[in-house]
Amino acid sequence: MRNMEQENNLNFKYYNYKQDLFKEIISQQPAVYIFDNYNDLKEALKHYQPKPLSQQSQFFSIKEFKERLFSSDQILLKEEKLPLLLYSVLNAEEKKELRLDSYQDIYQFSARFFGYFKLLQDYQLSEIKGLADWQQHRVNRLLSIKKRYQQRLKELGYTDQLALKENKNLNLQFLKEFKQINLFNIVDFTPYFKKTLQQMSSEFEINLHLQLKKEDFNEKKLEIESLTLPEKTTKIEIRKAKSKLKSLAAFLEEKESFKTELQLIDAADEVESAEILSDQLKINPYQSLKETEIYQLLNSIYNLYQKGKKSSKILIELKELYNLSTQSLFKKWLEITVEDLQKIEDLLRNDYYYLDYNLIVSELPVLKPLYELLENIRKIKTISELIELITEISDFALEAEAKETAEKFNDSLLELKSIEEMGVVKSWQDYYSDRGAGLLSLLLNHLKFKSISLAVNDEAAEFFSLENAPQIKREKLLLNNLTQENFVHKNDGLYFLTEKQLKNNGLKLNHKKQLLKKYKFLRHILTAEKSIIFTVENEDENISPAVILEELILEYDLDYNQCKLNMLNEKEILNNLFNYQTEVELEVNHKADFNKNLKIEADDFGSSFNFSYYKYKYLKDCYHRFYLEELARLDTTLEIKPSLSLRALGILTHEIFGELIIYARDQKIDPAEISAENRKNIIKKNIKANKLKIDREYLNYYQKVIFNSLENSFIHFTELLQKYLPDDYQNILIEWPEWDYQRQKYFSNQQIDFYLSGRIDLLLLSQSEYFIIDFKTGSGDHKQLDFYSLMLRQNYKKKLPSESRKAIYNVFEQAFEHSYNKVEKEDSLGQELQELIKLLLAAGEYDRIYKSRCQRCPYKDICRVEVLNNEEGN
Repeated sequence: MRNMEQENNLNFKYYNYKQDLFKEIISQQPAVYIFDNYNDLKEALKHYQPKPLSQQSQFFSIKEFKERLFSSDQILLKEEKLPLLLYSVLNAEEKKELRLDSYQDIYQFSARFFGYFKLLQDYQLSEIKGLADWQQHRVNRLLSIKKRYQQRLKELGYTDQLALKENKNLNLQFLKEFKQINLFNIVDFTPYFKKTLQQMSSEFEINLHLQLKKEDFNEKKLEIESLTLPEKTTKIEIRKAKSKLKSLAAFLEEKESFKTELQLIDAADEVESAEILSDQLKINPYQSLKETEIYQLLNSIYNLYQKGKKSSKILIELKELYNLSTQSLFKKWLEITVEDLQKIEDLLRNDYYYLDYNLIVSELPVLKPLYELLENIRKIKTISELIELITEISDFALEAEAKETAEKFNDSLLELKSIEEMGVVKSWQDYYSDRGAGLLSLLLNHLKFKSISLAVNDEAAEFFSLENAPQIKREKLLLNNLTQENFVHKNDGLYFLTEKQLKNNGLKLNHKKQLLKKYKFLRHILTAEKSIIFTVENEDENISPAVILEELILEYDLDYNQCKLNMLNEKEILNNLFNYQTEVELEVNHKADFNKNLKIEADDFGSSFNFSYYKYKYLKDCYHRFYLEELARLDTTLEIKPSLSLRALGILTHEIFGELIIYARDQKIDPAEISAENRKNIIKKNIKANKLKIDREYLNYYQKVIFNSLENSFIHFTELLQKYLPDDYQNILIEWPEWDYQRQKYFSNQQIDFYLSGRIDLLLLSQSEYFIIDFKTGSGDHKQLDFYSLMLRQNYKKKLPSESRKAIYNVFEQAFEHSYNKVEKEDSLGQELQELIKLLLAAGEYDRIYKSRCQRCPYKDICRVEVLNNEEGN
């Protein structure tokens, strides 16, 4: 340690990196101790052992100390209240220039506003010189806003940190019992803080304890000017990997192999795979309220409200509801059963996009409290009303939460309520057009910044960031991710000022921050007996080792050691790291038994079975899938449909075309003779009737584009249809047969009666022929027309004409696709169906034959068909 020197009434004490500052400085005499971060403070308290009943020393982080230095009798505004007050003084022109469409947009501007004036204050600048005209315009605007903001603050009788420092409200009352103030390795001083310390030095002995060389620190300016590497007194090893994963694996392997006291650091802003490693490492001792179940529930309710509020009546979007239904807290709150969840899935499968109140009452009455809650959000006008509404859920939800979570949540509600009680906001209408949604978003944003301490695994290793350099001694330090990307200081982008302008005004902020980062890094590695640094070099991904490593290599005659894991591929590393289970464990004794085909049971088909065209296709394609899908009715994973469901559009098209033709038949007119007004009304009515199946974002598209497409297509269809229309309107049949029609048995096998089923969209009958028309919005299958004709001939009670005509009308292509297949082809299809059933029942099992498309089958994990040599090409 160098001898104490005094300059500017401050005392400077210099130490080498191997000295333990806590042991040497912290004494039993009462004093004030100030630390750069909370980790230092926590460690320092372990060394403090005061005598019983003696005056106690005070320990502060530098952030807390600065806040305590400036205070007044006025209420101090902070957190959410600052942007709220700032927004209230902005005029319409300023909001337009700043692109603040609502209060939700204020946060970035608020941070820059306070950041700009704090910069001027900290560095004792009256103005920034050398600005362009457009920059000066922005400064003038900021000054104008600040004047109104501080006037409003004064009117309310409150203050903030800016005003406290401007008015020099220095509070030394909390220090009056002490004579000595000690600052540990604090090297980041602004001119304002420096001036404050010098002012305090007339009343206190202020000691700056610094682990660096005296010639590296400018005592007059109170700043680091350079950093000289000391003589090598610690063992340093640098290991280079080819990827971040290999580096992390090597880091963890080294951790496991070393049993003595370790210090673990990651240079990245966020630790990759943090959640996976949380049981091994104390990565973050705190949890944001954002990660609690109560926050997630409230956030999901907010999203649900936002998705469905555009209608005059609240709608609940089913996709969002389906996501919400996976939350255990939501299910507990409404006591949702498995049957209720199944009903939600059924509605999604039937292409419903929204639930309205009537559908909830008829299908999902369990959701009535949720619907009422969403309706009440729309009525909210104040925070007090919001809190009253939210507590209906939160009181229930917080019962299962830890006490600290419940207390923090309720404290947050009280903090928000104080905004109205303090008069910071006159009317929420000025902030949000939808006050309910706005105030709920305000609550959620407020909760984001609240955190609770976590219970941690005592056996987990402590994990530090590069920014927090704790003054603790370790036998060994492991430092991961020391790449240039993680080591270089990121430019903060101070509002509208360039780096050159900052330098011209004496603000070398980036240089200063880079030196601070380097200083903290050196304190990390040089206070340990041994340091192992892991880095990555990968040209393809533009990853390179931090430049500071080159400096260490040159100064200490080091070299890069290639990571031994570089020889392994990443799959091998992952398997070793996380012990993946590579084989599925089957709950059967023998694989051969498991792979046997399913046997046909007597009641699989019942006494009768209806064959649609699609069931026939599944039977022909695969007996096993036919059983799972059509007989066992095994559902595969629910597929959430896109916003424009083609299936829903197809159903809508069928309904519209069907109703238009029925209208013409009832009016005894040709479909082409329907008036434009009636045609439009029928289309509009059907679109409106299907509104719960149409995303509101696309409703305008349906009402204009789809509406016009369907109308034009129907007009074209009626023109094509005129030459085929029968004279007798009774011979125009829509969706034949009727639902209550008694079908005729087609064939029997092993005492099971089989029937043909389906719906013919449009059937025209004349003396000489019958005409089957199928409407499609996508591609069609002519063989389906043969199936319909076969079904018609089997089931029509009257004698049919001998000739037939079949066609698919593609609605959006506005074209007929005719089919002239003969009766023989239809009968052949029927014979094939009978033969398939005959072979199946005779075999007595649902055979599995491998085909290339088996890889895409949703039942492949159940089927597990084996690929035989003679099947590979199928």
